[in-house]
Amino acid sequence: LQAEEAVVSTQSTGTVLLHLLHIALQRLNLHSTKVLTVNIETDEVFPELNNFIAQSVDLYRLMMVNKKGKIKQALFDLKHDRPHISAVLMGTRSTDPYSAALRSFTPCDPGWPDLMRVSPVLTWSYEQVWRFIRELNVPYCALYDAGYTSLGNIHNTLPNPELLSEDGTTYKPAYCLADGNQERAGRT
Repeated sequence: LQAEEAVVSTQSTGTVLLHLLHIALQRLNLHSTKVLTVNIETDEVFPELNNFIAQSVDLYRLMMVNKKGKIKQALFDLKHDRPHISAVLMGTRSTDPYSAALRSFTPCDPGWPDLMRVSPVLTWSYEQVWRFIRELNVPYCALYDAGYTSLGNIHNTLPNPELLSEDGTTYKPAYCLADGNQERAGRT
C-alpha cells in the first residue's frame, strides 16, 4: 500500500492513528508526505474537536478534505474524485460498536465504496491507548481532560459519570478511567 493510495478518516481515527502514521512516515524518510484525510463536517461536532482537528492538520501534515453529510457518501465522493485510493485507515478498536468481528484488514461492507478498511489499533485496549498517548506526550482533544472518554456529537455525548469527582462538581481526565469497559458510559 502506497501513501497516495490511502485516506485517513477523522471520524473514528483519533490521535493514536495519526501519531503512528506520523512516526512511520518519519522512519521511512517521507517527512514531506502529506496525508490525505477526510473530515465529515456537521453542526453537531464539539468546537473543541474541530479545534483539535485544525491543529492536527499542521502538526501531522494533513491534506484535509472536508465533506458534509455522512461518512459513507463522503467516501464514495472521495473514491470518485481519486479512483486510485484503495484503503481507508481507521482508528477503530474491537470494543467499538459493530467492530468485534473486524480484522485489521477488512473490506468495506456491501453497499459501501470498494475500499479496504485498515485498522492498526483494532486490538488495543482503552488502557493501551492512554498509555501510548501519555508516554509519548501525544497531543489530544481538550475534551478528554474534561471527563469525556468517547466522543460522539454534542447531542449524544456527556462527560463519563465514572469520572465524576468526589465533590460532584468536576470530572477527572479520561486517562483516569479505571475500567476501559466503561469508555462509552458518557454516550446517551
